[in-house]
Amino acid sequence: MTEPNHRPSFVRSKKFYVGNILLAALVLSSWYGASYYLQQLYSKSGTKTGEATTSLNMLFNYGNGTQRWSNSTSIPIGWSLFNATVSLTNRRVESKYYDSFGTAVEAINGVRNKNPDYWLIWIYCVKDHAWMFSHWGVDSLKPTTNGLAAENSLHNTISLSSNTVAWSYGGSDKTPPVSGAGTVDFCAS
Repeated sequence: MTEPNHRPSFVRSKKFYVGNILLAALVLSSWYGASYYLQQLYSKSGTKTGEATTSLNMLFNYGNGTQRWSNSTSIPIGWSLFNATVSLTNRRVESKYYDSFGTAVEAINGVRNKNPDYWLIWIYCVKDHAWMFSHWGVDSLKPTTNGLAAENSLHNTISLSSNTVAWSYGGSDKTPPVSGAGTVDFCAS
């Protein structure tokens, strides 16, 4: 004796199961395609895949004994030091733009400029094994594959064989960001 089947007739149909399998395959392949596209569009560093990058080391010296290094960070070529700073601080930078001067950084990670202390940029000169107070603003310094590049007032590019910069909170362009380190007026070429 056969038992009565209490399922609706459409559930007993092979078309019902085939349709559900095709729908599941469509949803999974769409999800996989979207995931793959986004993975290819944005790499782990947050830059577009295929975009030329360079490595940058950045020190944040808070002037109270606290220092934080971000070493070998992949930075897109074409970014300014300001872009790199914003990225490395997770957007915890306050700044103001001046037409005649460029961007002035007013606070980093909640530490705000307060006279006589300000955020100052330093560049590590590899050949000199010493730090140089930056003669350029945060918009002018750009990481390249050969180090940093800066544009002078005559719009000439100056190359510095360094990929290490420091933000140092303090009031003196004579005190390097690393205690006991040497300083130079300009990096040797």
